[in-house]
Amino acid sequence: MSTPQRPDGDDRVPSLAELDAMDLAEIEAGRTSADKDLKPSGDAGPIPRALHHARVLWIGGAIAGLASFAYGFLNLGTVSDALRQRLEEGVAVDPQNSAAPNQIGSLASTIPPVLLVLIVVLLAIQYPLLMAISRHNSRNCRSFYVTAVLVMLASIPIGMDLLFDYPEVSVVIRVLGWVQFALLLLSALFTLRRSVNVWLPATMKFMPGQTLRPGKRYR
Repeated sequence: MSTPQRPDGDDRVPSLAELDAMDLAEIEAGRTSADKDLKPSGDAGPIPRALHHARVLWIGGAIAGLASFAYGFLNLGTVSDALRQRLEEGVAVDPQNSAAPNQIGSLASTIPPVLLVLIVVLLAIQYPLLMAISRHNSRNCRSFYVTAVLVMLASIPIGMDLLFDYPEVSVVIRVLGWVQFALLLLSALFTLRRSVNVWLPATMKFMPGQTLRPGKRYR
């Protein structure tokens, strides 16, 4: 096995401290390259049309979500009463798999406003992430945005069932919920299109053991 050489041509074996310093310098250089993904890129080229389409689709989904939010709060009493009745019926039909009778009132008054506020919170998280994809040419922001959308997509069916799946509630609101679901799903898919993947910077892959290998020569 060859002996690592010093930059000045000295063939002595580097000390452990010197090897650690060399490794840290290489790791720091890799981190500096990775951090460029979070900074605006002047030579990234024009923003792909797919990202513009993703914004338009998100705006449509946000409008549908805010409409559901407004309807839910304007009819919060009706929704809470309907949920309370459903919970009471669940206790009568299957007591073992239902909420405790003494908790029905608190659940019926707490769940609807929490779910409605969650709509606004998730939309407030998604918007800056979506904008940051193009502003900062960031693959990480794209990943966070898709994750936030997936969380909301998983929440929409649950929210529609607990908030709006009652005879007292207009069926239009449930249709609006599925419209929101479809628009947000399409928005996330547009950010994953090939044109966006090519436009975004390549991901940095760090292989363990890459910085120091047996027989590696330092020059």
